[in-house]
Amino acid sequence: MATAPRMSKAISKPASSAKPPFAAKGKAKANDALGEALARHGEELFARVRAGVRGLALGQEHAAFIDSLIGRAYTGAEKRVGALSSFAVAAVGSYGRGAVAMGSDADVRLFTGGRKARAAAEKFAQAFLYPLWDTGLPVGHQVVDIEDALALAHKDLAAATTLLDVRHVCGDRELVERLLARAWDGMFAESALGSLVDRLEEEVGARHTRFGGSLYLLEPEVKSGAGGLRDLDVVRWAARARFRVPTQNTWQELVRLGVLVAREAAEISAAEEFLWNIRNLLHAYAGRKIDRLTFDAQETMSAELGYATAADGEPSPRERAAGAERLMQDYYVHARVVSRAQERMLERARPHKRRAKPVETDVGHGVRMFDGQLTIAGIKELYDEPALALRVYAACVRMRAPILPFAREAIARAAADPVFCEALRASPEAQQIFVDLTCTVAEVPTRRGSMVGELHDVGLLLAMIPEFSPVTGRVHHDVYHVYTVDVHSVAAVDCLSALARGELAHVHPLASRLAAEIARPKPLFLATLLHDVGKGYPDASGSRKNHSASGAELCQVILPRLGLRAEDVAEVCALVLQHLAMYHVATRRDLDDAATVEEFTRLVRGREGLRDLYLLTVADITTTSPTAMTSWKARMLEELYIVGSAHLSGHIGFDEERTRRVREVARPCFQGPTEFFDAFMTSMPERYLLANQPESIAAHARIALEREGRPVHAGIIEAGEPKEGASGDVAELCVVAEDMPGLVARIAAVITAARLEFVEAQVYSRTRSLPDGSSVSEAVDIFWVRGRTDGAEGVKRAMPRLLRDLDDVCRSAISPAELLRSRIGTASPWRERPSPAVPTDIVIDDRASPRHTVIEAFAKDRPGLLYTLAQALHELGLSIVLSKINTEGNKVADVFYVNELDGSKVAPGERFKVIKEVLARAIDSDVSDRPSTAGTGRLVAEQQTPQEQQKNEEA
Repeated sequence: MATAPRMSKAISKPASSAKPPFAAKGKAKANDALGEALARHGEELFARVRAGVRGLALGQEHAAFIDSLIGRAYTGAEKRVGALSSFAVAAVGSYGRGAVAMGSDADVRLFTGGRKARAAAEKFAQAFLYPLWDTGLPVGHQVVDIEDALALAHKDLAAATTLLDVRHVCGDRELVERLLARAWDGMFAESALGSLVDRLEEEVGARHTRFGGSLYLLEPEVKSGAGGLRDLDVVRWAARARFRVPTQNTWQELVRLGVLVAREAAEISAAEEFLWNIRNLLHAYAGRKIDRLTFDAQETMSAELGYATAADGEPSPRERAAGAERLMQDYYVHARVVSRAQERMLERARPHKRRAKPVETDVGHGVRMFDGQLTIAGIKELYDEPALALRVYAACVRMRAPILPFAREAIARAAADPVFCEALRASPEAQQIFVDLTCTVAEVPTRRGSMVGELHDVGLLLAMIPEFSPVTGRVHHDVYHVYTVDVHSVAAVDCLSALARGELAHVHPLASRLAAEIARPKPLFLATLLHDVGKGYPDASGSRKNHSASGAELCQVILPRLGLRAEDVAEVCALVLQHLAMYHVATRRDLDDAATVEEFTRLVRGREGLRDLYLLTVADITTTSPTAMTSWKARMLEELYIVGSAHLSGHIGFDEERTRRVREVARPCFQGPTEFFDAFMTSMPERYLLANQPESIAAHARIALEREGRPVHAGIIEAGEPKEGASGDVAELCVVAEDMPGLVARIAAVITAARLEFVEAQVYSRTRSLPDGSSVSEAVDIFWVRGRTDGAEGVKRAMPRLLRDLDDVCRSAISPAELLRSRIGTASPWRERPSPAVPTDIVIDDRASPRHTVIEAFAKDRPGLLYTLAQALHELGLSIVLSKINTEGNKVADVFYVNELDGSKVAPGERFKVIKEVLARAIDSDVSDRPSTAGTGRLVAEQQTPQEQQKNEEA
């Protein structure tokens, strides 16, 4: 359960430009009594917020004040135009429920006794409402008679829920009571409840889709999103319609009726208070109604609510980011409580259909089949034999039958009891069943089709592995990790099961084939479930950065308790410890370097360990976000698996025989003079022949042949196996040019100016013989690029302009910096929503390659970053041999294999220090020089789903 909101002693006053969204304006005058009262109330609300009163109590105070203001306006209207009979003002919506957020409207219904009184009611409404509007109080209203209100409620869900919220404020109280009596006897009668629940379920599904479709949005919508306050309204509406509970103290009344247990009511109340805190603070910060919890607001709130603390003064940006993660962990935990409460209450509110005597059979060992659904023999039996909770799920897998809601709720309630959980963990039978369920490959008839997800939903996952609790709801304050750690871990296990079933063979054919051959599933499935469990715990030094090591240590405690053998425990610990290694090597290292492959294979436990690490990595990256596993990453992982497997088999393949075969296959593919092609092949370095397909080599040579007489020539490589796999989202672009200092930076500027994104680059230089017997240095550079939104097709469309720009830049007709300024200096399409800061870090690795020095630049992604880095490396006197670009949300890891100009490796010591300082300064100055391009084009392609979610939320 999440902690209560941490309250600082006092929060800072909102920005000076902020003011109460209901502050006096328009026709309000200083001597206007209503306006003065509202202005004083606004200041009092801000004072209450600064004093730490921000939750439901603040909303209730605001609603009570609005009651008094409306009462005064009503009395004033009666004095001006006369009193009306059969006329009442009733609060509806949140105002009707007795609490109004700081920036929200106050909605009222003006009820009349009949249609004939409508004209008089309209006149009275104007006299009553205009003074309120003149003060700046946002009041929404509708004049309606009882008959129309009831008729509309049968057609419109919003009108129906209005009747569940309606509360008399002033006027004819009997009129409102008469309306409610007819509603209870009609549309809220037991016979009509099924239809109402269906309509509520439809509204929930449509609204969730409209506002992002997930509880775990990076910037969630606190009111209307999944797990937000509107879902709580649905819980209250369903409970009120089914059990006739009041709109206030609802949860306590449901406990009294036996619908909820005290623990459930306490969790719902805590979630409601937390969400009200967040929403009121959002309104206070903005000075208006705003309900999206943006990255900026998360960081600000983390300080205001005590999640981000500093020993002295204000929290640093890093401390605010860490605080934001803790804040959002609590947010997601509370949102999950709300989401589960909404699902369960709709189920409980639905009337049970009367039918013939149900068929009930005894499955055995306390498990029964009731009308085609599995259930437990009884509550007593469950507590007497805690393993029954898992036994019924084992029967679910075996018999492919769903769990009866009664049994599911009983298990969920038991799993919240610490005594029950302790007894469950101590049961050898429970240990064995839990491990078997975790390794379930077959499809299961659970709510979401996930066995591990179902165990997590009902609390059995935490009951068996309490160490999983700190990562439940834990979030990364970035735009790459879309899901919380627990949701991601469960999804990774589900992905592994889908691979083993062959459902992802069209996307990951190699991984699907390997998953189908798993001989020992327990180590792999448990390692997948627990690979990120260390994110909730610091390591021995107190740091939370090395979660792989922390997770491996935790596994040494968790797995023996689950009854695993020592060899299986060791296998899981090794996988968890190295679960990031394959991804980092595949995306940041030269896979054609024998030393890289040899060093990597030392990390795995033989070929079986390599296979398991590959499958774990595929499942991990695929479920980090919907767009995290690009086809380029999938291809790099596949290549590393293949060369790693060959190395472990004793057939590494980096030899003269392999290059000879490449030459033989490539030669017939070349369309041109054989002498030129042979000279081209001879002049290119060996690593070029090892890194490229024979068909591509022939196409590169053709571009070199066509360059004669021109400073530069380029073309898209259509031949051969695409680097990006079958999806076609990346194009291979070969650029052949006169070699010159800084050429990579020039090409990078041209590609960036064309609104294309980099995936990988190979940089080569060769000596080209001329007909007169002389020779020149020629660059053969290969880039894998894509359009921001249209992949390889975007590259094809950009080629005419790109070729002209390449020619201009290589002839120095325009400088790279001028080209970038003219194309993207003020281009709004490149802007992105504000996102969390990414610290700049430069890492230099002298051991990764025997021939080159590896430089890794980690920074916030943005247009022109590769040009900035390439230009800085050029100015440092370094030549780039290979570049790999990997984007994770708004963070980029650009890796360069470099040499000094004489071909030697970079000498450690002072030279390393200078390189780090120059690159960091270049990145940071690039940020400050680009106020209009704070975002990045690559972000859109790598991380489209959050952007689409935000668009949906704004709809």
